[in-house]
Amino acid sequence: MLDRLAPVVVDAAGDRVADLREFVAKVPDPRRRRGVRHSLVSILLLAASAVAAGARSFTAIGEWAADAPQQVLALLGVRHDPRQGRRRAPDEATMRRTLQRVDGDAVDAAITTWTQARRGRPSPDGPVVIAMDGKTVRGTRGPDGSGGVHLLTAFCHSDSLVLAQVLVDTKVNETKRSAALLDQLDLTGAIITADAMHTIRATVTDLLRRGADYVLPVKQNQHLLYAQLDALPWHDVPALTTVDTGHGRRERRTIQVLPIPEDVTFPGAAQAFLVERYVTHNTGKRTAMAVLGITSLTNDQAGPAELATWTRGHWDIENKLHWTRDVLYTEDASRVRTGTAPRVMASLRNLALNALRLAGHTRIATGLRHTSRDFTRPLTLLGIHP
Repeated sequence: MLDRLAPVVVDAAGDRVADLREFVAKVPDPRRRRGVRHSLVSILLLAASAVAAGARSFTAIGEWAADAPQQVLALLGVRHDPRQGRRRAPDEATMRRTLQRVDGDAVDAAITTWTQARRGRPSPDGPVVIAMDGKTVRGTRGPDGSGGVHLLTAFCHSDSLVLAQVLVDTKVNETKRSAALLDQLDLTGAIITADAMHTIRATVTDLLRRGADYVLPVKQNQHLLYAQLDALPWHDVPALTTVDTGHGRRERRTIQVLPIPEDVTFPGAAQAFLVERYVTHNTGKRTAMAVLGITSLTNDQAGPAELATWTRGHWDIENKLHWTRDVLYTEDASRVRTGTAPRVMASLRNLALNALRLAGHTRIATGLRHTSRDFTRPLTLLGIHP
């Protein structure tokens, strides 16, 4: 079995894939040393491998670990039990209790640095565009719908990778944690997209200070800015139109772009845009919506076509991350609530999705089925080699 792992743990350039073991080794162990039988590294690696094979719960993780061959357990650092003369994986309860206490920030940092090392330098073809958006794990909410674990994520438009993630305290909103998220990334020359919550002076000033640009929507609760943009002479501006059909509907989108007038003093603002969307369903139902937006990019840096692509591409974070975690991993139905476990499980799902996409899987469901059929395949994805 071991000889099947070594030849395939390489990337397209022939270099070895970053080994996850090196990164999770930096996560501090929250347990007292007395009585510890299983290393934190082995528990994290078992959980990561099981989730990469499709495990949705602690029970499934425990079952995957119990069934794993001895050679796989050895690579994952599982202890050898001298009494039984074999390696014995920790049971589900041990892994659950440990993952409820582990430092979520440290786990996310390990996944972020592994992803960056595995990904290498991004393609020079165009700027790096990063979507910033949050998600509440619904199963962690109280009976009255309050509370819940809320995670803010940075997601790359071009390769659909989760670049970083932070926990948002339920007593504050996402804007208070955006700096902590962006601190993990080199944003020089990057373009940030987000929802209208982040269209505030503090956030865009921080982005400009980091050398990044922004493409952001503006809603009516930004009273002055919205009124200034809404009053621009949009009827005099030609529109770029695109039409898409599929999924039982026909969608026509238009975008118009204007330079920002001098009386608009929003930090770094260079252009305003108006996106209109008209959808005709096969049932005959029609819907329409319009969104105003603002960007720090000049006309030389981004025209209507680029802005249309980036504003639409922002919602890939919903379709390719949040929706995927909900549907394939049933995240919102999960009853994991204790300690840091909900966040850690979400982080391990991010890791699995990143690993699959870095390995070239464009259909995540197919990739998970492929990985689940062989105990060595999750290790290959995560760069774990002899």
